[in-house]
Amino acid sequence: MDESPARAVRAKPDASLCVAIDRLAAGHVDAVVSAGNSGALLAAALMRLGRVAGVDRPAIATSFPRVPAHAGHTVLLDAGANVQCKVINLVQFAVIGAAFSRVQSGIDRPRVGVLANGTEVAKGTALTRGVHEILSHDLASRSEAFEFIGYVEPGQLFADSCDVAVTDGWTGNVVLKLAEAAMLAWPTMLRAELAGSASVDAVQGERRIADAIEPALQGVARRLDPEAHGGAPLLGVDGAVMICHGAATSRALLNALLAAQRFATGGLTQAVASAIQGHAELFELARNLH
Repeated sequence: MDESPARAVRAKPDASLCVAIDRLAAGHVDAVVSAGNSGALLAAALMRLGRVAGVDRPAIATSFPRVPAHAGHTVLLDAGANVQCKVINLVQFAVIGAAFSRVQSGIDRPRVGVLANGTEVAKGTALTRGVHEILSHDLASRSEAFEFIGYVEPGQLFADSCDVAVTDGWTGNVVLKLAEAAMLAWPTMLRAELAGSASVDAVQGERRIADAIEPALQGVARRLDPEAHGGAPLLGVDGAVMICHGAATSRALLNALLAAQRFATGGLTQAVASAIQGHAELFELARNLH
């Protein structure tokens, strides 16, 4: 789509994406799943559903599988809705992400971190340092909705270090795309290395090794498969909306539909609204200081 997403939504009210959002706004459906243009979907959701009361900007949330397997997932937001952000946006993302983590994983007080290039307080940018300042304030530390743990590095998204990581949409989208590419590439690279020996004996030995580890490789690949989640929820709009990749397969769309059903019936939008309302003082502090 070359034209502006907002202009496209206004010019094409009968487009399937717009019709789906209209039906959600009218209460005829409980959720919308779309593999259409994400910018147009965001524009349609903002124009026709509106924001949850108190939300400045909605965010796209995505999940990263953690090691060990039983450790669940780390939520990252924003993963692409907002290229440029202010401190207030990331502070709200922290609250929104914590609400999502409670609904998705049942974590009472999710650990929230700010994505940065190191864990030291002096690291990061003016934006991340401002967010760190606000989330370190007494108003945040007294919150029962989340626990702020400081900066987290990208590699910690795969570790049991935090439950929610917040960043601007440009950074989040780059991290997501790099992670997806690595997830798809490394099993193939490993198989190629095992099959690349020159000697016959080495080849036979490595084939035996490859056969032995293939089930484990397939298991890891399933955990890393982006299609397992199907899509990413758009959090902060007044309705359950799932964004899928434009090249999503039928399996990915099915998983996105199942996730949308869980979020719609699990009260995700209501949880976000309640969390936003409960942190009005913290948001006012962020606006006043930054």
